[in-house]
This record gives sequence, structure tokens and C-alpha cells, in this order.
Amino acid sequence: MKVNKEIFAKHVRLFSPGKTIFEEGDPGNEMYVIIQGEVEIRKNTSSKTSKTLIVLHAGDVFGEMALIEKKSRSASAVATKPTRLLVLNENLFDNMIEQNPDFAKKMIKILSERIRKANLIIQNIMVTNKHNQLLDGLYQYAEEHGTSTFKGFRVNAGSFAEWASVHLGISQKDVLSTIEILLKRGIVKYSAVGKEEILIEPRRS
Repeated sequence: MKVNKEIFAKHVRLFSPGKTIFEEGDPGNEMYVIIQGEVEIRKNTSSKTSKTLIVLHAGDVFGEMALIEKKSRSASAVATKPTRLLVLNENLFDNMIEQNPDFAKKMIKILSERIRKANLIIQNIMVTNKHNQLLDGLYQYAEEHGTSTFKGFRVNAGSFAEWASVHLGISQKDVLSTIEILLKRGIVKYSAVGKEEILIEPRRS
């Protein structure tokens, strides 16, 4: 990424180890390119503690989302080594996008990666929620309609899939595929009757 020498000279700042670049909740008026050094992005977990989300190095960019969205900082940034940063305000950012193709390509790549990671997180949350929702429904169905044994409740998988499609709004295909996942994880088991019937232990209090 090429940077004009004049811009470089005017907008570079130095940060010593332990120096806070910005704090969570601060206005997001600038973004940063690491020229040299190391920066930790930290999220507050309490009034006295924080968690390091990521460690950034030379060539990395941070703080761009708050600048683009004009929102407050969602985390803090702290230099952990002697660090030089190219600091871009909104006007300089816009000029760099317009006049520096390398910078524009880098920003597109960064934002694309942010979206991809966000989509993956959302997808994982949705899958986890569906699994939890189905497992809760399976406990309910087993207690109401299952056959009680000394090992747990025997439940017909097909009958439960039909019940779940109506009561949980999950398609029968998704129910059966999720049951396969629960079987692989050992959360439920096949009963002695065969694969059309599963065995689920009583819910733990």
C-alpha cells in the first residue's frame, strides 16, 4: 500500500508501550494503519478487567468501522510495543480511497473479511439456537409422549419430527438431520428397537 510522503509525515503518530490509542466508548473519528509495532484490541469485561480480542501488527488496519459508521468505539486499542501509526480522519480516509487504489483494495478486502466473519458467527449462533430449541422440544415431547424406561424415554424419531414441525416450526428434514448430530455427539442414542427410535435420558434438574 503506497502512501504519499507528505501525508505520511503529517499524520504519523508514535505510541509507547502501554499507551492507550483509544478507549471503548470513545467517538470513532479516526482509523489507523500500523506502520511499526504492535497493538492489542481489548474488550472490557468489567470496570477493572478486559479481554484481548486480537493482536495486530505492521500492515494491519483497525478502527475503520467506527469511522465509517460514525459510531463510538466497541473496544479499546493499546500499544504493546513502540508503535508508529498512520492516522486517518474521515476526509483523509475518503481521499485515500479515491486516490490510492492499493489502499482502496485493502479496505475492500478488510471489510469483506469482516462481513464473512460476521456471517459465520451469525450462522453458528443460529445453528446452536436451533439445536438447543430442538433438544428442549425433544425433552418436552419425550416426557409427554415417550415411553418411559429405566434408561430414559424412548421416542419415535419420525413422530417427533412431525410434532416438531408443528410446535417448533422446524422442518422435518432439519429435525432428522439435527437428531443425527445429537446422536454423533452422544446426547441421544438409538434405542434397542432400531434406528427409527431414539433414547433420551431424563432432563437433569
